[in-house]
Amino acid sequence: MVSDRSDVAEYMFGDAEVVKTLVHNASSRKGALAATDAWIDTLAVDGVRSANNAPHIGLWTVRDEASDNQFVGIRGVFVASGLPHNTVATFVAVARSYWGKGVSSDSSRILCGHVFETSDADAIYTRVWPKLNPASDAVQRRLGFVPAERHTLQDTFGKARMQEVLDFDLWRASNLQGDGFDETLRQVSIRIGQLAAEDLLSFEVAVNRITEALPDVLAQVEDIRTQVANDVRLGFQNPAWASYLMSRDNWFASRIV
Repeated sequence: MVSDRSDVAEYMFGDAEVVKTLVHNASSRKGALAATDAWIDTLAVDGVRSANNAPHIGLWTVRDEASDNQFVGIRGVFVASGLPHNTVATFVAVARSYWGKGVSSDSSRILCGHVFETSDADAIYTRVWPKLNPASDAVQRRLGFVPAERHTLQDTFGKARMQEVLDFDLWRASNLQGDGFDETLRQVSIRIGQLAAEDLLSFEVAVNRITEALPDVLAQVEDIRTQVANDVRLGFQNPAWASYLMSRDNWFASRIV
């Protein structure tokens, strides 16, 4: 509901570690609120543009009843460009304090059941950043989703949203600290390499933009440019957007004991 806006903004789009696998520039409070409003306006049950949504389309909060209904995350189901007719896409974002507790898996099962039982949708798609989030890959396969035809970022979001990802990741690079920076830099470099693979910028420019964004103390680290270039290349060779598919037939077949 619209009244969930503050929780979604704080725990989802206001946390760079959560946003890093989405497609938004939430590097500022203004950006976090804009991303929050974009989803709530179109998918919340009382959103300003959601009145004509079918029952299986929407945005749901996940809450922890054992902890006074603490906000856990959000699940969305929507009609996405670039996907086959009569299919939907889903996404999940989980608050950092609930990572590793099975929220994505459990909520996916509930959501698949809801979609297939309240609609005639042929399939549900979910999409992840390849080489960036292997845990998400594993979750999809464990649930019975199967690899599907890749959908490009360009086809799915357009260049404006791709630019948002670039700006967000360069911001992440510019805010790296001296300790424990390697993993975040790896993620930034892979994602920007995937943007380069779709011609938002060239490989060489991608490496330059990242290294130029680094704080001075990190820019002087030995072989840092080589590290960045290797991870950009990994993203370049494995373009986004990896797609997984759950068909209606497979879902109901998996429910038969």
